[in-house]
Amino acid sequence: MTRAAGLLLLTITTVTAQPKFEDYPVIEVFRGTPAAPILATAEQRTYRTRIRNGVAAGAGPNFAGHYFVISFGCGSNCATMAMVDARTGEVHGPPMSRRPNELHVPLDAMGPMEIDFHRQSSLMVLRNACMAGRTECGVYYFNWKNGRFDLVKRILANISIG
Repeated sequence: MTRAAGLLLLTITTVTAQPKFEDYPVIEVFRGTPAAPILATAEQRTYRTRIRNGVAAGAGPNFAGHYFVISFGCGSNCATMAMVDARTGEVHGPPMSRRPNELHVPLDAMGPMEIDFHRQSSLMVLRNACMAGRTECGVYYFNWKNGRFDLVKRILANISIG
């Protein structure tokens, strides 16, 4: 009886310990004319139309107060994401990309791919994201701070390959 109660408490603690968007608020939200994207890499220039259209869509920044997160497919079970600073036009890649400013999002093609973020929060959540091939897949929580993503927490999924 005591053992079961301890397990239940552990489960509840794990669930409530997950980062929440409201735990990572931003002070102000950009309102105004966004800067044109600065396409600094060959890959950014390859997707220039998608990136420019994402900024010009008129809805305003959708992440961390002054960033446009623009995600789009790049083939079957593939995701690409660019993040544009509305103030400066600087283009950033997603968390977990293999190289700086690479736009590929390492999501597990065998499951539902999700990227969650809010306009008034600096937290970004990648669901079914993978590191090291498909050996470290799960939910990854990142905080965008000082121009980079910091890993806040990861919850690995049990995946059997074979």
